[in-house]
Amino acid sequence: MKRFLKRTRNIHSDLVKVFYSNLQFSGDSLVSHVKGVDMVITNDVWTIMVGLKYSGIRINSGNLGVVEDFNKISFTKVVSRIPTLK
Repeated sequence: MKRFLKRTRNIHSDLVKVFYSNLQFSGDSLVSHVKGVDMVITNDVWTIMVGLKYSGIRINSGNLGVVEDFNKISFTKVVSRIPTLK
């Protein structure tokens, strides 16, 4: 992420505003359109840009048998800090 944030070049704030104004999700990708150019940011592109690894276990679908004793409700309580969630 540091490598991505350290990139210093000319910043065109008007184009950045247009990019974010047009930004939307399309499937698993982010898509925008600026000055006649379609831009698609996939998970692969994003992880390369910021230097992250795209790996791990998906837990948003509940316990798929990969993680023993995974309790989706307890997990949701912890991450959302809603102790009364049932």
